[in-house]
Amino acid sequence: MKRFVCFLLCLLFILFSFTGCFSLINYQSERSGPAMWIVEDRDGHRCYLFGTVHTGKKTDAFPLPDVIEDAYSYCDYLAVECDYTAEGDDLPEGDGSSITDHISESVYNAAVASIKRHNGEYNGEYDNKSAAFWYGLLDSFVTKDCGFSAEYGTDIYFIKKAKDENKTVFEVEGYEYQAELAGKVSDKVYEHFMISALNNRSSSGMEYYNQLYRSGDMSTLEYTLTTGRNSKTADAVLAEQLKAYYDLMYTERNAKMAEALYGYLTGGKRVFFAVGAAHTVGPDGIVELLKDKGCRVYRK
Repeated sequence: MKRFVCFLLCLLFILFSFTGCFSLINYQSERSGPAMWIVEDRDGHRCYLFGTVHTGKKTDAFPLPDVIEDAYSYCDYLAVECDYTAEGDDLPEGDGSSITDHISESVYNAAVASIKRHNGEYNGEYDNKSAAFWYGLLDSFVTKDCGFSAEYGTDIYFIKKAKDENKTVFEVEGYEYQAELAGKVSDKVYEHFMISALNNRSSSGMEYYNQLYRSGDMSTLEYTLTTGRNSKTADAVLAEQLKAYYDLMYTERNAKMAEALYGYLTGGKRVFFAVGAAHTVGPDGIVELLKDKGCRVYRK
């Protein structure tokens, strides 16, 4: 279940049509590779902000550039969204009602066919799970089919590394908070994402995002995020609920993450702050929020 929450909070950009006009922020860097920023306050305290991916391919992201590994080694602490490697009991994954009370029968039947295709059989064991659970399950199938795995996410890499070195790991959000967020998303939005996951089984979108991440092209990443947020749908109710989804998953969470990093920084803690790359960019991204607080933030 913890991995499902990870999938739920990591948007697959292949699921959306991109439209919209806007101004981009310049995130240019002299080096290629996953993006990292130095963050300094007025008192000279320093932290590092590193953009992660929650899933990856074994040969894609590793080895990381020395400058990133050196920054991690310089820091006394690691901060991540959630420690997905930690043991713990699963939270409730539904209210006991049937999934067909929350999504259409046609989507349910298509989802069951997908489960049978991947697991060989289906005996109704998920029928009382939530729409969030069902979307997470289908999303995990897409990820696996495309050759990606959470095992090779850069956040998991640093969590395991920190634990091996007995370095303290801070959870900025934690599993319960993320599960609570997932529970706030409407069934209509989850059904929309389920349909997209069922209809988009190509690896092209994930490969595209992975290429952006590996190259460090954060301006194009911002473009992708912004156009996804501005995408149109003929269903007015769905459009409003999708806007609420983006506000919840990005605007609200970005502010929480920026506040956490600022607290570590001004408290004098040397923290390697490793969170999803999508949270770092845009006018409401962590980089701009920290600049608004008077921090000096620059690519390394």
